[in-house]
Amino acid sequence: MILPSDQGGRSGDIRRQILWYAIMAPSPLNTQPWSVLCRDPCGIDLYLEKKRLLSHMDPASRQACVSCGAFIENLDIAAREAGFMAEISLLPSSLPGADIDLGQPLARIELMPDPGIVTDPLFSWLEKRHTNRSVFTNDPIPAEIISSLADAANQPFTTLGFSADPSFRQELGGHITNAVEVAFSAPDRFSEFLSYVRIPPISGYQYPDGYGAREIGLHGVRGWLSFLPLRISPAGRRNGLARELLLRLARKGTESAAAFGWIATKGNSRHDQIRAGRTYERVHLTAASAGVSLQPMTCVLESYPGMDDHYRRVLDLLGIPDTHTVQMLFRLGYSPSPAQSRRWAVQDFSGDDEAAAPQWITLLTLPAAFRGQQDRGPLHRARAELYTGESPVRSHPR
Repeated sequence: MILPSDQGGRSGDIRRQILWYAIMAPSPLNTQPWSVLCRDPCGIDLYLEKKRLLSHMDPASRQACVSCGAFIENLDIAAREAGFMAEISLLPSSLPGADIDLGQPLARIELMPDPGIVTDPLFSWLEKRHTNRSVFTNDPIPAEIISSLADAANQPFTTLGFSADPSFRQELGGHITNAVEVAFSAPDRFSEFLSYVRIPPISGYQYPDGYGAREIGLHGVRGWLSFLPLRISPAGRRNGLARELLLRLARKGTESAAAFGWIATKGNSRHDQIRAGRTYERVHLTAASAGVSLQPMTCVLESYPGMDDHYRRVLDLLGIPDTHTVQMLFRLGYSPSPAQSRRWAVQDFSGDDEAAAPQWITLLTLPAAFRGQQDRGPLHRARAELYTGESPVRSHPR
């Protein structure tokens, strides 16, 4: 597979092929808060992108670091598919326990060719996994699927839990809904939220980040009726009406959950947040393979003024000691396939070490050891195409 040039493809550059799958990772409000620097000969530095951080909704950048963990998990899976081992060093330039310097990499990744590497079956779901913000059906999730999700976690120092108990779901759903109300009560947070959740829909332009009416299940006649009051009301009332609409959707979403899941860590370091993100992505990919939808519900985990009591109640309900941190909270259920959130193209967030470019382009083409090897999927075929010089341009959905 060679990606079209408008999606970051470039002849000989396997890293951009791998990165295209990495950016399929979920992120808060689909902000995609990452940037990368491709180093020679086969390195990738991952950074938090300051311009895409949520200073009000995610003031400590905790959610952004969790999403970078999901990015790393996708990259690791895609690298395996391409026949590379990803050697990952977290916070390579930071002292233990120190807060992150945005000028320093969050992770340093070296791609090492490995003809014997074991591929991950979750690769097939990297493009198909999407956050589902719609109302779920009443169908319960079988216990064996919940068990398979619990088995998906492979990161140390993380705790993963699930519950489908009706009384538990009702109580937790109430806390989550109250937390969303607290989050939306501050004008600066709500304005920041609306800068990425674009309602009513704006015709004639497709944003490469955030999401809109279709992604939250409001399209067709239902969407038109839901947005009619916003369209006909004076400008001064629209934010209030949008808040009411979004609170109703949050309440319906939590009420429709067939189960809730959570990921906790003993600490709350950047390492913990990244590990939680990797765990969440594996759970979400496994859920997608079983036809189960997920949506993070994380407002209650943030330290906004007025949120502490709700968070303490959630900790008690989950049975998590207050010495631990809940990094992810999400609802699970069944729903028709959601609309796909768009992504920035690879070249929009990546840079190269230009002086080394000719060298690493050469080093990342197909090693001789792989010639004639059994077909191992689209990224393996990409290396074969690079080696033989056959590089058909194919369409690839975002």
